[in-house]
Amino acid sequence: MSNETEFPVSLHAQAGIAEISTPDYTLEDILANESSLEFKFLKNSITDLGFTNKTFWVKFSLNNKADQSKTFYLETARPITDVVHLYQVHEGKVVADQLSGDMIKFEDRPFNHRKIIFPITLTASSKSDFYIKYQSDGEVISLPLILYDTPSLVSSSFFNQLIFGFFYGVLFIAGVTYLFFYFGMKESSFIFYVSYVVTIALLHMNLDGYFFQYITLEPGWFANRSLLIFATLSSLALGGYSYVYLKAGELSKVIKNLFQMQFIAHGVLFLLIVTYTAGQAFYYPTVNILGFLTLILIIITIFKSYLTDVRVDVFFTIGIFCLTLGFVIFILNNFSLIPNSFFTANASKIGTGAEIIFLSLSMANRIRLLKTEKEEIQEIALMRAEESNDIKSYFLSNMSHELRTPLNAIVGLSKSIMSSTDDTSIKNNLEVIQYSSMSLLGSINDILDYSKIEKGELKLAHGDFNLQKIIQELKVVTNQKSREKGLGFIYEERNNLNIKLVGDPIRLKQIISNVLDNATKFTQNGQIKLAVDAKEKKGNIVTLLLEIEDTGVGIAKEKLNQVFDSFSQEQINDKRKYGGFGIGLCIVKALVDLHNGSITIKSVKNEGTQVKISIDLEKSITSPKTQDLLPANQSEKLIEGKHFLVVEDNTVNQLVIKSILRKWKGVSFDFANHGLEALEAMKTKTYDLILMDLQMPEIDGYEATELIRAGHSGINSKDIPIIAVTADTTEKTKVRVYAIGMDDYITKPIDQELLYASVEKALYLKNIKLDIDI
Repeated sequence: MSNETEFPVSLHAQAGIAEISTPDYTLEDILANESSLEFKFLKNSITDLGFTNKTFWVKFSLNNKADQSKTFYLETARPITDVVHLYQVHEGKVVADQLSGDMIKFEDRPFNHRKIIFPITLTASSKSDFYIKYQSDGEVISLPLILYDTPSLVSSSFFNQLIFGFFYGVLFIAGVTYLFFYFGMKESSFIFYVSYVVTIALLHMNLDGYFFQYITLEPGWFANRSLLIFATLSSLALGGYSYVYLKAGELSKVIKNLFQMQFIAHGVLFLLIVTYTAGQAFYYPTVNILGFLTLILIIITIFKSYLTDVRVDVFFTIGIFCLTLGFVIFILNNFSLIPNSFFTANASKIGTGAEIIFLSLSMANRIRLLKTEKEEIQEIALMRAEESNDIKSYFLSNMSHELRTPLNAIVGLSKSIMSSTDDTSIKNNLEVIQYSSMSLLGSINDILDYSKIEKGELKLAHGDFNLQKIIQELKVVTNQKSREKGLGFIYEERNNLNIKLVGDPIRLKQIISNVLDNATKFTQNGQIKLAVDAKEKKGNIVTLLLEIEDTGVGIAKEKLNQVFDSFSQEQINDKRKYGGFGIGLCIVKALVDLHNGSITIKSVKNEGTQVKISIDLEKSITSPKTQDLLPANQSEKLIEGKHFLVVEDNTVNQLVIKSILRKWKGVSFDFANHGLEALEAMKTKTYDLILMDLQMPEIDGYEATELIRAGHSGINSKDIPIIAVTADTTEKTKVRVYAIGMDDYITKPIDQELLYASVEKALYLKNIKLDIDI
C-alpha cells in the first residue's frame, strides 16, 4: 500500500483460501502446517461459498510502503456469519487478534458497524500477514475482502444508508398505509400483504445486520433463529396473500391443494426451527427452496387465471415477476451457481423493492375495485330495499283497500240500520259493531302511518276544523272504553274549546286517540283523565295543551327513553300481555314532531303515567265554509233535485252508498260498474256530480276522470264535479287524485256527514263558477 493507492480496493487477487475439516484448528496449527495446506486463490472479488457449516481459512499479506503508519478497514464475510476471527502476524508474532460476527456481542466487536469490519494498522514500511477464520451454522458464507481507508469507508456507508433508507422507507410506508386500509376496510388480503411487508423487512434487516445492531445486540435463542424465522414467515405470508388476492381456491382444486401443502410445509419447518436446533444446516437451503416453490406456485396461479379469463391486476403480475427474478438470482448466488457481484448479492433487495412498489400499486387498484364493488352492492341493496318498500307499500295499499271495502259495508249499513230503528237492544249491538269496526280501522291506519314514517312520507293536511267537535268525539269514545273496563273517566276542559283552528284534524285526533288508547290498555284499575286547554298567544297562534293521566302499570325509569321506539323488547312483552301493535306512541311522537310540538312522559312503576303534549296551531281567520254560508233550508235546496252518477264496481259498496244517498231529499242516482260504463252513461244522460271509485276493471277511476276532463264524455260534462271515494289512503293516491282534476277525496268507510259536506261544497263551487262564467 502506498499513498497513491485508490480506495476501496479488493484483496481477492492476493488472497488464498483453504477448507479445514477440523473446526478447532488454531492459528498455531495453520502456521505449523501451512506448507501442507492447499490455499487456493480466490476467483473474484466476492467469492460465495454457498450454504455451509464448514470452517474456512483465508490468508493474504499487506505491505505498507509509506513512510508513516496507516490505519485501514477490512470488510469481509456477510453480517450474518457466525464467527469471523482475524489474526495479524508481523515477523512471526501475532500483533492483532480480533473477533466479530453475530455470535459476538455487538458492543464487543472491534468496530461498531452493521457489517463485519476490522480496523487494521500497518506501521511505516512494514509487511504483515493476515489469517481469517470463518465459521457458520449453515448459512451462506460470502468472502468479500475489501480494504477501505477512512474517507472511502465513510463514503460507502453514506451510499449504503441512502440505498437502504429508500428500500426500508418504501417497506415502512407500504406496511403502515395498508395496515390502516385493513382497519378501515377489513379486507383479509390487506393483513396478509402487511404481514408480508413486515416479515420481508425484518428478513432483510437480518441479512443487512441492522437487526443484530439495533434489536438483538447479542447472540441468543431468538437472535440465532431470527433469520430463519423471518424467512419462513415472509414466504408463508406471500403465499397467503397471493392465495387470497388471486382467489386461488376458486380457480382449481389442484391449485388449492398445492397451496395447502405449501402452508403445511412452512408450518412444519417453522416448528422445527423453533424446537430442533441440530438441523440448522438443513434449514437454510430448505427455506430458500420453499420460497422458490412458493413463487413458482404463484406464477402457475397467475397463468391459470389468465387462461380461464379471470382478471389479474397487471401490477401484481409485474411485482411477482420482479420478485421472482430477484429471488432466483439471489438463490443461484447463494448456491454459488452464478458469479457474485453487487447486483447478484443485492438481487433479492432490488426485486423486493420493485415488487413492493408494484404490489402497492396493485393494492391501490384493489381498493378502487373494492370501492366500486361496494358501491355496486350498495346500489343493488338500495334497489332491493326500494323494491321491497314498493312491494310493502303495494301490499299495505291493497290490504287497506281490501279491508276498508267490507268495513265500509259494516259501518255504513250499521249506521243506516241505527237511524231506522227504535229498538234499544239493536242499537246497542250496532254501537258495538261500530266501535269494533272503527277500532279495526284505527289499527289499519296505524300500520299505514308507520310505513309512511319509515319512508319519510308522513305529511300533515292543512284545513279548518272545530276543536271542540274533535275533543267531544274522543271524550265519548274514551268514556265508553273506560266504562267497558270498569274504569273511571274524568274530563277537564280548562278553557273554551269552541274555536276553529287551521291544521290536520285527523292527525290531531290520532295523536290524542293513541295516547288515550294506551292509557286505557295499560290501566286495570282506577281511572283515566283527559285535560284540554287552549291558550291564545300573539300572532293568531293557539297553544293546545293536552294532559292524559292514568293509574295503570306505569313505566320503569330506565325504560322511559324507549317508549317512542317501535317494536322494542319491552313493547313486545307488553303486546303479549296487553295486545296491540306496539307502534302507537311511535306514531304519536312522529306526528307531534311534524307539528313542531313537544311531548313529555312522567311515570312511576305500578302507580301510573302522565303524558303532556303541547302543539301550536293557527286560529282560523278564513271565511266560513259552504255549510256555514248556507242556512239548512238553502243547503238542502243546493242538493235537492240533483242527479248523481256513482261509479263503483263492488256491489256491497254500491249498497252502502245507496243507503246513504236515498236519505238525501230529492237526490237520484245511477250506478256504473267501471269507468267505461260511466263514460257511456254520461253520453246519454246528464249528471250533476260523480262519486268515483279508483280501483276498477276495464277503465279505473284515474283514467275515467282524465277522459271526462278531456271531453270524451261530452263537452258539456268535462267540468262536472268528481269526488273520489276510495279505500286507498296513501298520500301518493291523494296527490294524484287532485292532480288529474278531481274536486275532492274521501276514504272508505264512508263518513255520511263528510260525504254530504264534500258534495255540498262541490256543488256550491260549481254554482259560483257558473255565476262567474255568466
